[in-house]
Amino acid sequence: MSHCSQCGAEFSCGMVDTTASTRCWCTALPAAAGNEVLRNADGSAKTCMCANCLSILRARRLAEQTAASGPPQEESRV
Repeated sequence: MSHCSQCGAEFSCGMVDTTASTRCWCTALPAAAGNEVLRNADGSAKTCMCANCLSILRARRLAEQTAASGPPQEESRV
């Protein structure tokens, strides 16, 4: 069994748990940006996250990206 690097919840990861019979659910998600590394408080890289924590993180990152791009621009009419 794996443990979520965010909350500590125990779950089965199909990527690292040798007893898992299927691929991990997270492989169906888009990959993170190549230069993005999530860090624990001690600076070490985070590993697997449970579905709940990863969903929260993905929603927060999407909101940050949306906010950074600003509101949609209206088309100018000539």
